[in-house]
Amino acid sequence: MPEAGAVVGMVPAFAGLRADVTAPPGLDTATVPGGGVVVGWVRVADEQAVGGARVDPVFLVGGRAWTPDQFRAAHGQQLGVVVGLAA
Repeated sequence: MPEAGAVVGMVPAFAGLRADVTAPPGLDTATVPGGGVVVGWVRVADEQAVGGARVDPVFLVGGRAWTPDQFRAAHGQQLGVVVGLAA
């Protein structure tokens, strides 16, 4: 079994999806970059998930590709990421 958090597969996303960053009420988000275009999906090893893995989006913010885990590690564990249709 891969180490928890390891990316064990990736597929490209179809056009028209966007990831938006969410935060609890009252959290100062002035220095947190907003969301961006979803460019792919990764399968992440997670012993807590059914089947031992979960699927997370890969999105572009600030000229870099991020997974939600990477984004939270850099900008705050309390942040969330939701995927929806791009406007």
